[in-house]
Amino acid sequence: MSSTNVEESIKHSIRKNGFPEKIVNLPFKAVYDHCKRNGVPLAEVLRRLEEEGILCKAVGNSIQFRSPDKPAPRRDPLPNVIPDMFGGSVSGDADQNPMSRLQNFGREQLAKMNPEQLAEIKNMVEKMPDEEKKKYLEMFSNLYKPGS
Repeated sequence: MSSTNVEESIKHSIRKNGFPEKIVNLPFKAVYDHCKRNGVPLAEVLRRLEEEGILCKAVGNSIQFRSPDKPAPRRDPLPNVIPDMFGGSVSGDADQNPMSRLQNFGREQLAKMNPEQLAEIKNMVEKMPDEEKKKYLEMFSNLYKPGS
């Protein structure tokens, strides 16, 4: 299946759930697995959807799809203090740059995981081919450049 076919599949799913009139959330894992099964990077699919005017954003365990004329829903601000896995605390100030908020979100999610879940993630990353790891690092560095 090509990138275009995966995009069409996602567009069909979100339309079936009320897009563009509604903001639609699809499970992140299901979308990621669908892309992976079809040999298409998730980042590429989301970029192409955004080029077509479908705004995409990871929200918790979902990917949120909305049309540009729909305002982004307001999220509850991060808690004032997020436990840092390495001791101490990290401010969850909503005025932080996107990279700081992403780091805080990551710490918050990691802090909620049990040791088995953490081991599973570590194992998954260790098993990833170097090329796939490189793609994810490039994607995150492009999405969250300092000052953006």
